[in-house]
Amino acid sequence: MCRLILFLLGYVALAVAGLAEVPAMLDTAIKKLQADEDHWAFTQTTLKFDRDGKSTEGSKIERYNPALPDSQQWTLLQWKGSEPTEREMSAWKKRKEKEIKRRGEKTLGEIMDFEHARKVEESASEVIFEIPLLPGASKRLPEDKFVVHMAVDPQRETLQAFSLKTVGSFRALGVAKIESIEIQASFRTIDEQYTPQPERILARGSGKLLFFRVAAGAEITWTDFKRVKPYKDRFEVKIGELKAFGF
Repeated sequence: MCRLILFLLGYVALAVAGLAEVPAMLDTAIKKLQADEDHWAFTQTTLKFDRDGKSTEGSKIERYNPALPDSQQWTLLQWKGSEPTEREMSAWKKRKEKEIKRRGEKTLGEIMDFEHARKVEESASEVIFEIPLLPGASKRLPEDKFVVHMAVDPQRETLQAFSLKTVGSFRALGVAKIESIEIQASFRTIDEQYTPQPERILARGSGKLLFFRVAAGAEITWTDFKRVKPYKDRFEVKIGELKAFGF
């Protein structure tokens, strides 16, 4: 579930660049989020729970700092509610490396059809857009089974919230029957001069695996934000309109 959450929100902005037909307000809001990517260090807390809302294990706490080299950007502070042992730290590092390698996979942002986004609600405080998925863009996500909404602050033209939910059930990999998935994300302003950042994601899902019914959820929160200069930008040298990058 944690992997799914990061898959859904982490790189939504990538799909918008270069599309001319995206609703102007939504286009501006996502480009602002994209431009601010990797400029914040933060503490990430993950908590998993069962169908009754009870924690299945203690919290996992990690610190992310994009000002450091890639291999040092993530630090494990707590594992299942306790200080991690050397063995747990080693296992966590291996999983983290696999996550980073999988960044090349298509994210939700890359299969969302922003050009066909439509405004479904509007008020003085927010404008809500519904965005469909591109037909046949993903083997894992049937486009007709998902509804995606993004809420935009019309005054600042920044994202306020994101949600995704399924419509009806479907099969995943031909084995698991997914009955429902619901994900809600909220954003908050860390500093008025910068675009709001994701603050909390809550995800729930239920279905059947062979003869067993399963239901679970997860919550990820981000705290202790600190504005930093991305490590990759330290090697940037401007030469007129050209840019040369060091190694």
